[in-house]
Amino acid sequence: MQSVFRVVCLAWVVVSSPFLFCETPAPVRTKIDLPDAPQPARTSTASDAQNPKNGNGIGVLQGAASARTTAIYAPLYARTIFPGETARRLDVREKFIYSARQMVEPINLLPALLSSGWSQYQNSDPRYGTDVDAFGQRVGAAILREDSDRLFTDAAFPALLHEDPRYYRLGESSTNVRRTEYALDQVFLSRTDDGRVIPNYSGFLGRGVAVALSFLYYPAASRSGGVALREFGTSLGGLAAFDILREFVPRDVFSHLTIFREPDSLAVPAEPGSR
Repeated sequence: MQSVFRVVCLAWVVVSSPFLFCETPAPVRTKIDLPDAPQPARTSTASDAQNPKNGNGIGVLQGAASARTTAIYAPLYARTIFPGETARRLDVREKFIYSARQMVEPINLLPALLSSGWSQYQNSDPRYGTDVDAFGQRVGAAILREDSDRLFTDAAFPALLHEDPRYYRLGESSTNVRRTEYALDQVFLSRTDDGRVIPNYSGFLGRGVAVALSFLYYPAASRSGGVALREFGTSLGGLAAFDILREFVPRDVFSHLTIFREPDSLAVPAEPGSR
């Protein structure tokens, strides 16, 4: 009986073993198409602007053209640059032209006439006398003195030291007190051609040379150290007063007074290297 039971159990194991021990086959997975991963955004480079065939080169060129048309450029020989304007860098030749244009402006005769009249009235330096001929000599000396200032402070030394002789207006966004302080600071400060603020080397050296040259045409009675110091101080005081005017004269007046600025109609597009 036991042998029959064993035979039956063995037969059951043999028959059922394929179902008890085989692995269930893995389900067949169907390939699903997923969207491509987003590509990183490509930034514009300088080569794009130079090569219009690049993917976004045309857009870069159009953007640059748009910027050029919307930029505000100061007139080339403007003596005052307003906030927000692009001022083209002056080369050596243009600095001398900038200076020469100021020398020939008729309105520049006014300071010479006023200072000569006061000197004639007080019989002060330069001591040419008090007759009519003396007044003519004083006017000539004053014009020569002012033109020497302009030549050396706006052309010769700025060209040699790479300084910018123009005045950059602070503007109405600041308080009147701050604007006054700024205008007075410009007597002692200047800018390089690349926009860095430095001491006003051109202004001080140029005025010193102009004072020294004045002794070549001043009468002997006015050739002294005291006269030189007084002339130098008067020149700096005149610059301070003029800078205050350039800071506060209303903007719409500038286009009519070339002593401050060229008319806006003479503005020219800036070239590479402009600021």
